[in-house]
Amino acid sequence: MDRHSAASRFPTTSWTRIRQAVASQEELGVVLSIYWSPVYAYLRRRGNDREAAKDLTQGFLTRVLLERDLLASADSEAGRFRTYLLTALGRYVIDEHRREHGRSGQRVTIPVEQEVLEAAEPDATDDPLRAFERQWATTILNLTIERVEADCRARGLDPHWAIYEARISRPACYGSEPVPVDELAAELGVEGREVYSMLNTVKRKIRNTLEALVLETLDDPSDLDRELADLRHVLSIPAG
Repeated sequence: MDRHSAASRFPTTSWTRIRQAVASQEELGVVLSIYWSPVYAYLRRRGNDREAAKDLTQGFLTRVLLERDLLASADSEAGRFRTYLLTALGRYVIDEHRREHGRSGQRVTIPVEQEVLEAAEPDATDDPLRAFERQWATTILNLTIERVEADCRARGLDPHWAIYEARISRPACYGSEPVPVDELAAELGVEGREVYSMLNTVKRKIRNTLEALVLETLDDPSDLDRELADLRHVLSIPAG
């Protein structure tokens, strides 16, 4: 896959957010959290074992993004931030491999428990750029699901969310069979057609929330359709 085309295929953090992160610890934390898993996946597929990839990820985020102030020096005229980040990451890996001993420095305070490493582990068939794309897409999708679940619970739509989990979420995550509609209808005391209606409500919320979240990553809203198409392609999600 061509490096330029791969770097331009997928939605990235907007330059507006990057400029905000320079002056805001909260926004900086958001940027670091969003990019930890994609950077780690990229480094794993570059041939590093888990510990080496974890150390390189922490080192890159600390020394390049923070100590070298990459965010402040980033130039939106140079193209997408994702391209800019990957170029800096590639240079950092080369520099680190040339050194016998990395210099010590402040560590990024991003939790890296075992489950975080497991979730960030790339597919063995992915090349480094594809691994980065897939983890970025997964981050966007997970944020979408978290927002919709929180909204459903805040609005008293817990049965709607339970149906979504039983029919869509758990089967997708664990490979289990979807709970039959008749069984859900009996459990909730509703008609079967109401189960479908409630499920469609959640699906609609997910589509709308996904669009809103991707819009947050864009400086140009006209890119939305293309970005959504690329996201679905990376995650193998059918359109509609």
